[in-house]
Amino acid sequence: MIRINLFVGSRFPVDRKMIRERAKDVLLERGLDHIEVDISIVGSRKIKELNESKLAHEGTTDVLSFPQHEKNQLHDFPLPEGIPPHLGDIVISFPEAVKTAKKFGKRVDQQICFYLEHGLMHLLGYHHD
Repeated sequence: MIRINLFVGSRFPVDRKMIRERAKDVLLERGLDHIEVDISIVGSRKIKELNESKLAHEGTTDVLSFPQHEKNQLHDFPLPEGIPPHLGDIVISFPEAVKTAKKFGKRVDQQICFYLEHGLMHLLGYHHD
């Protein structure tokens, strides 16, 4: 069972079904079929606050990832039967998605899904370096 917890600011018009399906597809493509992940779509103030307070980076950004476990340690903590391990949290900036989608001629939901996949790869232990 894949559990996607999606939290969207009420004023942001997003395709919730598309986002959930893309998250499930990315996880299944990597052999994860029993996992939980939290995804939040937020505004500029919230992502700036998280970026500065949690990562000590100045200003806003497009996507943040907060892994729950180290790479390859998803199953180190015993959970009750049927409860999937929590992979972590992804926070996506809706205003940044709008700005970037316009720049590249994409739909906003497509850009959000791009950021989502990027965030999931970070949660799975892949990094820029």
